[in-house]
Amino acid sequence: MKSCLNFKKVVLGGVVMMLVMQAGFVWAAEAMSSFDEANQSYRDGNYEEAARLYTRTLEENPDSGNLYYNLGNAYFRLNKLGLAILNYEKALHRSPRDADIRYNLNYARGLLEYKVEDKRNWYMKAVEAFLQYFRWEEVILGTLISYLLVVGSWVFVLFFANGLPWGWGRKALIVLFLISLIFLGAKNIERNMMRDAIVLEKNVSVHYGPSSADQVAFQMGEGLKVYVMDRREKWSRILLASGESGWVPSSQISEVVG
Repeated sequence: MKSCLNFKKVVLGGVVMMLVMQAGFVWAAEAMSSFDEANQSYRDGNYEEAARLYTRTLEENPDSGNLYYNLGNAYFRLNKLGLAILNYEKALHRSPRDADIRYNLNYARGLLEYKVEDKRNWYMKAVEAFLQYFRWEEVILGTLISYLLVVGSWVFVLFFANGLPWGWGRKALIVLFLISLIFLGAKNIERNMMRDAIVLEKNVSVHYGPSSADQVAFQMGEGLKVYVMDRREKWSRILLASGESGWVPSSQISEVVG
């Protein structure tokens, strides 16, 4: 009797698994269909429809760098540089070493009417470029691996080579772990304290305070990259590479992550 019940459980579990797999296949087929329709609309020159379909597909697959890249191309064809640059940035965030994405992003930036001089020190620019070459998940994984290597070396010495002097290998592992911790901290600052954002409006007034009643400090144009330092209700405090800062309505910019 007991074996019969177990058999029924196995059969029921198999049926449930098959239904889940079937639902997954249906979802994948629908997503691929929308993606193919979007690509066809793009090839036909119907960029509005392509952008709509890419956006709909992204709702079901939000981590696809290729989808953001294609959506950026569609907006670029529509001459919406702000949205194009935003989606290129989102694509680069997910595929940071993709040469095509980086090329299109730099090309779109070159067409902007409003530009600012990057007054940061060369090492700040180099650190930012290096950090953006890796995904957050990759940095966490690298830190975890370096930590496990250090712990593993200590466990090995403790149980199998007690009294072994500090060699260059163990010292190198500790240095590697410390570097990975610094890298993780810098990436965390970039991700949470200086969040990349793109200006979406043609003309944006930057105020000295988080209110439209505050005096205007300067103007910004569509597609410009800014760093969000703080948020207060419906306002964001932004920083430019030129060193200028101020407050803008959050609705006029869009963060790359989030």
